[in-house]
Amino acid sequence: MLIGVNFGNIYCKTTALGNIKSSKPDFMTWQEYCIFLLESIGLYNRDLMLHYYRKIKKFMIWHRNKYGIEFDKIPETVKCKLESQKKAISWRRIARAIEKNDFYLRRLSYAQTKTDDKQLMELIHKWDNLLDHTTITDDKTLQKIILEKSTKKGVNL
Repeated sequence: MLIGVNFGNIYCKTTALGNIKSSKPDFMTWQEYCIFLLESIGLYNRDLMLHYYRKIKKFMIWHRNKYGIEFDKIPETVKCKLESQKKAISWRRIARAIEKNDFYLRRLSYAQTKTDDKQLMELIHKWDNLLDHTTITDDKTLQKIILEKSTKKGVNL
């Protein structure tokens, strides 16, 4: 019997194999799922949870100031096209950014900042002994940072 052959069949409709739609537990709203994801991250890395929390809060404040959308009126979902074009706020859009471990929260229209870079380097330094340097990430910036850090330490990837 070949082990792992059925992996694609089992996980083909999940986010495990790519950028297919996100799904949440049926008993949760997208807002509850966002909170669950943040709290789950916080169990292991409070600094990372607070990083996401601050950026998401700023994102919500910007939408409130620009479009008058109050926090309690943020929709669970909007049309996928609007989300992918970054034209609307929704709890699903926020959850997807957290799910993808999008440190810079580019999915929420943020750009990479020097402050984020500094915080990322602090997190990498703090948690370096637990990081798997062979982990592949889609983010080119994170790939570059991991490569530079491992080269300085003499680790071959």
